[in-house]
Amino acid sequence: MVSRRTLVEGLLPSEPARWTLLAAGATSAGVISVWRPAFVMLVLVVAVVGIQQRRWTVLATGLVFVVLGAASGGIALLRADATTTAKVPERQAVVVLRVVEDASSNRYGISVGVPSSIDGEPWRGPRLAVVGLDGVEVGSTVEALGRIRPGVRRVRDEIVAGTFSVVSVERVERTTNPLMMVGNAIRRRVQSVFDGSSSTDGLLAGFLIGDTRRLGAHDVENLRRSGLAHFVAVSGSNVAVFMLGWWIVTAPLAVRPRIRALIGAVGLGVFVVVTRWEPSVVRASAMTAVPLGAAMVGIPVDPWMALGTAVTVLLLVSADLLGSVGFQLSVAATAGVLVGVALARDRQPRWLWMSLLVTVCAQLAVAPVVIYVFGTMPLFAPLANLVVAPLVTLATVAGGLSLVVGVLEPVASVAAGAVLRIAEHAASGPQLGGPAILGVVTVGVFVAARSTRPLGIAAAVLVAAVAVGGPGAWPATPTVSALDIGQGDAILIQDPSGRAMLIDGGPDPGLIDRALRRKGVSRLDVVVATHGDADHVAGLIDVVGAYDVGELWVSAFAGPSDLLRGVTDAAVRASVPVREVQAGHRISIGSIAVEVVSPTRRYASDNDGSIAILATSQRSVLIPGDIEAVAQADLPALSPNVLVIPHHGSASSDIRWITRTVGQIAIVSYGVNTYGHPSSQIMKALRDANVEVRETFTEGDISVSLSSA
Repeated sequence: MVSRRTLVEGLLPSEPARWTLLAAGATSAGVISVWRPAFVMLVLVVAVVGIQQRRWTVLATGLVFVVLGAASGGIALLRADATTTAKVPERQAVVVLRVVEDASSNRYGISVGVPSSIDGEPWRGPRLAVVGLDGVEVGSTVEALGRIRPGVRRVRDEIVAGTFSVVSVERVERTTNPLMMVGNAIRRRVQSVFDGSSSTDGLLAGFLIGDTRRLGAHDVENLRRSGLAHFVAVSGSNVAVFMLGWWIVTAPLAVRPRIRALIGAVGLGVFVVVTRWEPSVVRASAMTAVPLGAAMVGIPVDPWMALGTAVTVLLLVSADLLGSVGFQLSVAATAGVLVGVALARDRQPRWLWMSLLVTVCAQLAVAPVVIYVFGTMPLFAPLANLVVAPLVTLATVAGGLSLVVGVLEPVASVAAGAVLRIAEHAASGPQLGGPAILGVVTVGVFVAARSTRPLGIAAAVLVAAVAVGGPGAWPATPTVSALDIGQGDAILIQDPSGRAMLIDGGPDPGLIDRALRRKGVSRLDVVVATHGDADHVAGLIDVVGAYDVGELWVSAFAGPSDLLRGVTDAAVRASVPVREVQAGHRISIGSIAVEVVSPTRRYASDNDGSIAILATSQRSVLIPGDIEAVAQADLPALSPNVLVIPHHGSASSDIRWITRTVGQIAIVSYGVNTYGHPSSQIMKALRDANVEVRETFTEGDISVSLSSA
């Protein structure tokens, strides 16, 4: 039997690795100390002095890296401050810029560019988000006509000072950088072979290059809720598969070990370009580059040393990475994997213990970050990962080889399909909060020790009974809910019979999918797209394809809208009937009577053309979409108990109509925005009317019973 002392010593990294881990920790503390200097410095001093015997040397080393980290963090803060305070013009202009993030790197089709000139004048300002550059790859230089608007925003982990909306592209110069050219070519090849015509295509593109744009939000959320989302984040395992293929292709050139290491370093650069430098890829590539570089000079490196060196160098170069959730998860998971490998080293059968302990340790390592960011963590994540890992490897390898040998594409698709099915089943499992995770870990410790095993089993039953959270409970009375989906509208009507109706879906498919899961919804009798604005219908494109939907309603007087057309096209693909409705159309959702009260005609404004719905049980609610003063004047006299304030509380409403129509409760649905929603005049009028005002921005989901009880 392995003694506890031997076990603990086996977990400890080598002496050189401890130094690199100390450097990584001190550098991280230095970056954080830009905000909390006294606390971090105190913790660091206590840690290095109390743990190490050579305390003065270790203390000096730690302080050096704290100072270096603080310098790196300070530079990052200055860079962010320069971006947020930059004076960006608001006008139509001809801009020459270099694309540093292309539209294929995120789900929203937004590029990031570094302008070199605006209307012929040199520009030394910060980066801009660019809309309308689909198909223009990273590294390209573009001259385009469009409109610049100031406004700080994030594109992935990048802070930009404004948005450039392209009207026309005058000139495109492709990059001549060899790494960029090879990386872009590989990315194009993957996207052409796995073109997104199916969910499995979207998943395979995610496995190979981290491109999940063609993977539906429902599938993405299934992966997250099952603990499998890291497989499409592209990290260490993907780097290993790519490097294996790279070395096979470049084998004739690798005549000597040092040349082989150099070729490997070039391959890492290509892979970083292919995956658009996701933080997890940057960490994995840097960690792989450390032993490759050490091999060139004949220095042995163990995994802990590679991890510590990679983290130290990356944070010194770019302190922003410390705030990236992808980077945090990648580092934590890697540390967990290394601990799992050490624990499984002397256990038999080794393959079983290695798979089990590596998976469990990685999940425990990322648990604090996952709980902090997402609020819950799936209970069955370790089991799901254990089952799915070989399928992901098979899908990735077969998918990569199918880029050259097409005959393997069906194998990759079958494996990817199995992953999606497992994720769908596992996503319905219990989600644990922070206390429940702590309880599970405590139970695991008790069960592992023979003396406390009976107590551990009893505690497991208790944890399962009180700490496990399932899907949202269905309301016992007719209920209307304004879902918290950011800046937009998504109104859910639920009847105790199990029937439900969704009116709009907000701007983000992922947010509406999570909101519906919170409410326990799996089927929607009716989905309503009130009008074509993105903050109302962009989220519906995935909903009508991923959920069991009875029918889709659109306005009989709807104007042209690419987004609305996208929703109806998705409905046709999913065999969901599309019904054009206008004022007077009525149905029942269980005990709830639903009537369309507008539009009665075609309006000049798309907002006025919104579908407005009155839902009545024992109490009533008016859901008017974005109708403005003109359409409000056309409505019949209504006195609902609950009013969803039109257009997120915009000043485009007639205040007299608002105060005349509002009942006991007013709901204002909005998020962070630059439109001035809600209007101060509207909010004052509601307060003066002495009604209960509820806001999704401050409350989150808002549910109101339509029962009089």
